[in-house]
Amino acid sequence: MGIFVLGGVVFIVTFILFKISAFKKTSSDQSWKKLAAVTIVDYLVLVVGTLVTGILFMTFYSIGHA
Repeated sequence: MGIFVLGGVVFIVTFILFKISAFKKTSSDQSWKKLAAVTIVDYLVLVVGTLVTGILFMTFYSIGHA
């Protein structure tokens, strides 16, 4: 159970760091629609990456304990 909680915490911290980086790179004349689109894309990339990493981890764990 701890590994899943840790994964969730890492996901949240990474997402926050992505958003801080995005806000630092944007100029004041960019639209909020564009920032919202970037936020959604970042979120989807992080969700897919978290799921794929979790699947790989569980696969290697299962192989190692077979």
